[in-house]
Amino acid sequence: RELIGAGGFGAVYRAFQPVIEREVAIKIILPQYANQPDFIRRFEAEAQVVARLEHFYIVPLYDFWRDPNGAYLVMRWLRGGNLRASLQNGPWELDAAARLLEQLAAALAVAHRNGVIHRDLKPDNILLDEDSNAYLADFGIAKDLLAAVDISVSEAVIGSPAYLSPEQIKNGPITARSDIYSLGIVLYETLTGHKPFEDESAAELLFKQLSRPLPSIRLHKPELPETIDSVIQRATSKDPDDRYPDTLSLAAAFRQVVTLFRRMAPHEGVVNITPIFDEDMTTEQLADIMPAPENPYKGLRAFQEADASDFFGRQALIERLVGRLNEKGHASRFLAVIGPSGSGKSSVVKAGLLPALRKNALHGSNAWFMVEMFPGMRPFEELEAALLRIATDPAHSLYEALTSSAEDQGLLRVVERLLPAGTELLLLIDQFEELFTLVESEDERVHFLRSLLVAVSAPGSRLRVIVTLRADFYDRPLLYPEFGELMRARTEVVLPLLANELEQAIVGPAKRSSLQLEPALVAAIMNDLHDQPGALPLLQYALTELFERRQNYMLTLNAYQDIGGVLGALARRADDLYEGLSPAGQQAARQLFLRLVTLGEGTEDTRRRVRQAELASIGEDGAGGGTLGGINRATNGLMQSVMDAFGKYRLLTFDRDPVTREPTVEVAHEALIRIWMRLREWLDESREDLRLHRRLTTAADEWLTAQNDPSFLATGARLQQFQEWLRSTRLSLNEQEMSYLNASLAEYQALQAQEEERQAHEDELERRSRDRLRALVIVLLGAVIGALALTGLALSQRQSAEENAENLATAVAVSDRSAAEANSLALAASAQRALSTSDTGLAIVLALEANRLTDAPVQAQRVLAEAAYAPGTRLRFIGHSNFVNSVAVSPDGRWVLSGSQDGTLILWDIQTGEEIRRFEGNTTQVNAAAFSPDGSMVLSGASSTLMILWDTTTGEELHRYLGASGVQDVAFTVDAENILSASGDGIIRMYDLEDGFEVRRFIGHQRPVYEMVMSPDGRTFLSASADGTIRLWGINTGFAFAIFQGHEGSVLSLAISPDGRTVLSGSSDNSMRLWDIQNGRELLRFFGHSGPVTGVAFSP
Repeated sequence: RELIGAGGFGAVYRAFQPVIEREVAIKIILPQYANQPDFIRRFEAEAQVVARLEHFYIVPLYDFWRDPNGAYLVMRWLRGGNLRASLQNGPWELDAAARLLEQLAAALAVAHRNGVIHRDLKPDNILLDEDSNAYLADFGIAKDLLAAVDISVSEAVIGSPAYLSPEQIKNGPITARSDIYSLGIVLYETLTGHKPFEDESAAELLFKQLSRPLPSIRLHKPELPETIDSVIQRATSKDPDDRYPDTLSLAAAFRQVVTLFRRMAPHEGVVNITPIFDEDMTTEQLADIMPAPENPYKGLRAFQEADASDFFGRQALIERLVGRLNEKGHASRFLAVIGPSGSGKSSVVKAGLLPALRKNALHGSNAWFMVEMFPGMRPFEELEAALLRIATDPAHSLYEALTSSAEDQGLLRVVERLLPAGTELLLLIDQFEELFTLVESEDERVHFLRSLLVAVSAPGSRLRVIVTLRADFYDRPLLYPEFGELMRARTEVVLPLLANELEQAIVGPAKRSSLQLEPALVAAIMNDLHDQPGALPLLQYALTELFERRQNYMLTLNAYQDIGGVLGALARRADDLYEGLSPAGQQAARQLFLRLVTLGEGTEDTRRRVRQAELASIGEDGAGGGTLGGINRATNGLMQSVMDAFGKYRLLTFDRDPVTREPTVEVAHEALIRIWMRLREWLDESREDLRLHRRLTTAADEWLTAQNDPSFLATGARLQQFQEWLRSTRLSLNEQEMSYLNASLAEYQALQAQEEERQAHEDELERRSRDRLRALVIVLLGAVIGALALTGLALSQRQSAEENAENLATAVAVSDRSAAEANSLALAASAQRALSTSDTGLAIVLALEANRLTDAPVQAQRVLAEAAYAPGTRLRFIGHSNFVNSVAVSPDGRWVLSGSQDGTLILWDIQTGEEIRRFEGNTTQVNAAAFSPDGSMVLSGASSTLMILWDTTTGEELHRYLGASGVQDVAFTVDAENILSASGDGIIRMYDLEDGFEVRRFIGHQRPVYEMVMSPDGRTFLSASADGTIRLWGINTGFAFAIFQGHEGSVLSLAISPDGRTVLSGSSDNSMRLWDIQNGRELLRFFGHSGPVTGVAFSP
């Protein structure tokens, strides 16, 4: 909105955030500084440290980011200006100055306790509100004292010369006492309106700062007591050891001097300003009234790099991870950190491994650039946003370079372009499972995986990639052969903490914050966590609750028991928050949390990041029965208050989209989804609703991304499905989703109106055509009648003779036809009698003979149909010595192939039932047999691991394949380049037809797979399993697009309709079910069988 100030490094603007509806200040650092390699390396780590500072008198850092155009810090906006502007109106009175010093001392005490030194204290960085309260700002070049790695810009002097401590000028060790020196100079200027050393050259100023004491304050304000000089002189001593030990001691000493001076020489008209500190308080007493020590426990959120000082218990794993990164070899630049949800895999990488690398754990790693990302729904956009944080050239589109490069080399080339010579980039991809749960485009997923693979495998690559992945998704990347091999070779598993490590994780952070834990408390916690894998988030949350209930600095067993222990604290807090809401708030909470979960398909449900704007206009009542005409909306305040309530207790976390910078919200950890039973009930009640709602949300997003392109709107059956769902769902829609549905309906109605108009126009043209034709016929008919009248007489006699001859011929023909029809009817009657005695074979012969007559009588045609489709044997194929397990018909319908428990396959003539060829070679029973698409080859699968490929014509054995034990079914791909086998271990495997190498695995079924059927286009296939599910797979990806669930027993048989739109399944639950392949919806159920349905088929 306006420029507030500008300097050599950048500028500060006042701005407005419409989503949150608040004014903010944005500090922009110019690109010539923000693009320096050292600045890029330290910016995010330093900003994280600053953002975690929480104190009433510290200006909060809301957001930060960096791109080639500069670095940006979004802070709270204060209307009172700064101390510099205030001093232009004159110096402050003693009491006002004392209060300002107390506020700044309290803020600095919190910063110093967290290991942060400001290093640039000056009136410009002290902001004021309308009541002249002081707020410390601009920690942008602060230094984290306690961090294991130096994240300063360089060893150059940092800060404003007039306020620098001598050790800063000399590049000596910087400590909290450096800020005390600067604070003493600020106090001097606040009381006098003058700097201690004015009108000096830069060299003279630095010389006096190093060697001269500050001039007496009484030179400018002779009415002030000498004791104030003593306080300021001690604060600004040249030797840091001679200064006050901390800022609180400085503030207390100054308050004592002011109070004593007021008592001895009171001044009339002095405004009474309530002090924060009493002059008689000791430093310990002052600490008691200071804000509570920072909670060292993290609740449900993962540890970040700035939390490294609170991270305990994983030193052995950190060293192991460093060792893995130090390994040599083809794949050494990639590492996957795998662990169950709640095992701490993200925390150990962020708060353990990254700080270790910044400390040069690997030679040169302290100079690496490091960025992190989540895949999200659009991984290449997220990758671009991450790389922009280290980019210095804004002229090129990174997204285009990442996605358009041939041979998947985009990432490799972009990294080479971005990095300065001799440096490396570490890319951390957290929650790698999002690539498989949120990304809908299989092509984009494959491209992303290929890009990573190429970038880390290329000779001379300067990219390292670390991914964190939940263990229950470990099979997903393995479905992609080359990337799967990389995962197999470069995986490190996060195991549960050992007993001593767990104790360190509990006690270590407490010691750092001067907290104490009752011995019985530690024992109780460790006992509760015994045999509880994935409970680390619950531990951190319970410890957070204990911190809130501490007695002074003591965490007690009684408080632990009150909150319900490790396993009960989280669920109890969530229930308490929910029950404390109004009815409208409870409904808003339900709508909120349902949107924050991604449903698992064969895996656990996961959390979902949502833009806060998506939540702002959610329907208020959530009772369903919606219409496409409008929507009831909750006020932003209601949803915001619910998010604030759950966010206050760390059940929700708030961030910003790295691409758009829009505010986002998500569940703090999947542990809440697992353990909060109320949320589990909501999910179980709404699972089908949520699946359809996610499709609607995705469609609406795509429509908006395509700038409201009508071709992205819902039409036909999909629109009808949305309309029917909206009338019954309890889920509420937001404005974006309703806009999409309203636009879809409007487009449908417009197209319908156009169609009706077109049809009406065609009807009118047709009516006119009929009228013209009718008139023409009348005219022509009149002409014909006249012509006939003229010729009728001449033809009369000739016609009479011809009619006599024709009548005779007709009589003969009618007699022959009558005899033939009588014979046909007699044969049909005989066929009918044969059917009644169940002699179907004789009935078919008689019915065929009855229908030899052209246009045979209806009775003959009917009996033929009855005989042809009547139950019964047509032909018997006799030749096997044991049960027949599998039958296949050749593509041209000429042959039948059977596989038997006797270990043989036999090829039969389908017309005569004669054996044509026998295929022998299996030593165990044959469970499956299949023809190749052109019928030239046959494939068998045996109960052992053996599959055999044969030449259909010659019977020659072409190839043997070793699969998994218990092959249940086999199939060819449509191009006949690969074969598939379904096995008793629940895995489907694809093999190269020529060389027999395994190409891909299809993993998902939990029990044996009994049957596979290929779609007509060959791009997908379905599988039926003893786990009661049917899965739709991508033939080229190995990924299951859909899971069909509903059968109560094993699914034994499958058939796809000729048009490829539906699939029929048979089950051991004695039923058949018809499914829509597109959406997985069950269409029909067929009941009546008294036993398992082992085979199903569609009529042609």
